[in-house]
Amino acid sequence: MSLPVKVAFLGPEGTYTHQALLQQFGSDAKQVQIFPQGSINACFDQINARQVDYAVVPLENSTNGQVVFTYDLLRDWFISCGSRKAPGFSVVAEQFVAIHHYLFSNAEDLSRVDKLYSHPQVWGQVSEFLRTEKFNGQCSRIDTGSTAQAAEKVFEDATHTSACISSEMSGRLYGLPTKRAEIEDMKGNTTRFLVLGYGQMLHGEAREGTRGETEKAVGPEDSAGGADHCITSLMFVLNDNDPGALCEALDAFKIHRVNLTSIASRPSKVTPWEYVFFVDAEGHENTPEMRDSVRQLQEHCQRVAVLGLFVRSWRYKKHV
Repeated sequence: MSLPVKVAFLGPEGTYTHQALLQQFGSDAKQVQIFPQGSINACFDQINARQVDYAVVPLENSTNGQVVFTYDLLRDWFISCGSRKAPGFSVVAEQFVAIHHYLFSNAEDLSRVDKLYSHPQVWGQVSEFLRTEKFNGQCSRIDTGSTAQAAEKVFEDATHTSACISSEMSGRLYGLPTKRAEIEDMKGNTTRFLVLGYGQMLHGEAREGTRGETEKAVGPEDSAGGADHCITSLMFVLNDNDPGALCEALDAFKIHRVNLTSIASRPSKVTPWEYVFFVDAEGHENTPEMRDSVRQLQEHCQRVAVLGLFVRSWRYKKHV
């Protein structure tokens, strides 16, 4: 692949998704060229059209749970695609970003702040801070498309009566004064991101501002553990909703001794009260255990799709 590598992400610059991109690819402009997108859907469109080599999107937060927009797009692209051909891209890597929220403002006194900006998901992650902090009695909370956009709003406010809850990176990007640091309710608050791409999984990540061995192939023997622990990500729709149907489907993994690290579901959008299930299974998709598990799973499902194969991030153990 020619350099610089082109990477789309949920922008603008300064978002937590931008931070995930930097963790994976680094910041060397000779190595990576970034393309901020206005929505998660736009990230999928960019990678599908091969306008970029990779796309980085948020998947779930340890406090607030699923980023449903991403789950629904994975469903729509990989299973509920109708007559549209299944995409050539897949999940090739994951990143975990520790979420630390900061309060930024140009106001000399927070009692003058009458507008507080942030992304909608943030409010639930800083509820204790919002309950105890003393702003203007008429202070209104205003949703923005990202925490970086919230910082931009404060930067553009000539009245100096606004504040934002954003990432440290966003505040630094706009040169805003820090009023409070790390105000999140849960100190282990973490968001998981997926890297979409073509071909082989990404192996390693950026170190010291450079890309790691991002295109080294990983074989089944690497799934035994350690830094090269593989995850096979799958989606499936059951044949029916009879009692025990989901349990019987998941038994495929238990019987073949394949551990599942996560399970989630979203409405299928095809039939009312029908669901698409998402599972992450430990192991390479080409091991006998995984192949047998998937083969048995297919007996209980009308549709099964492989989302991708990737190396378990070393940051996962740091945050679980």
